[in-house]
Amino acid sequence: MHFSRSGMALAVFGLIAVAPSPAHSDDTASVTAVLDPSHHGRLVYPPAELELRHSGTAHIVCVITKDGQPQSCETSASAPDFALAAEAYAYSSKFLPAYQDSKPIEGRWEKTIPFEARGAATLPVVDHEHSPRPYYPDFANDRNITGRVAVTCQVDTAGIAHDCTASPGPEILRRASLAYFTLARYLPAMKDGQPISAPYHGNINWESDAKDRNDGFR
Repeated sequence: MHFSRSGMALAVFGLIAVAPSPAHSDDTASVTAVLDPSHHGRLVYPPAELELRHSGTAHIVCVITKDGQPQSCETSASAPDFALAAEAYAYSSKFLPAYQDSKPIEGRWEKTIPFEARGAATLPVVDHEHSPRPYYPDFANDRNITGRVAVTCQVDTAGIAHDCTASPGPEILRRASLAYFTLARYLPAMKDGQPISAPYHGNINWESDAKDRNDGFR
């Protein structure tokens, strides 16, 4: 069974829904806009589906204004959460509008988004949506202390980490890495549809300029 939703992401985030634009000719509606590769949103795998290792797809079609803004998105998906994730991705993104006679015009953007959970069926996964980001200690950042720290934890069936250990490295970064992975929430490993306790292996690349750029962390 497929589920269809229209404009749900705006309601979810508490914004005012935009009324559909007036009807346009078929020629205009068929012109394709393109996702801006430098200003797109983050596609989030729905936690409830990931926890159960459910795969699926969402097909989304949006009207893209001449200013590159999405509106009137419609989705069909294999599960309601996949539809919401696709809409949230579209509404948080910018687009390169369609052009006609060298002028931007209203167009459309259409995409089928796959959600694939295979390959992680027996491994714990960090639940980034419910975990704090790693914090780069000011002392280390100010003194350009960098390094890569690998951490191993045992994650139980409730998604809680135990007995975490860290690889050698600067002590301040080892402690920060242990704090992050110990306090994070996890989606537990699954076997035969049931959560099981399993080891988790992660790492953080600490870079002196990552504190402001928010990358270098995994």
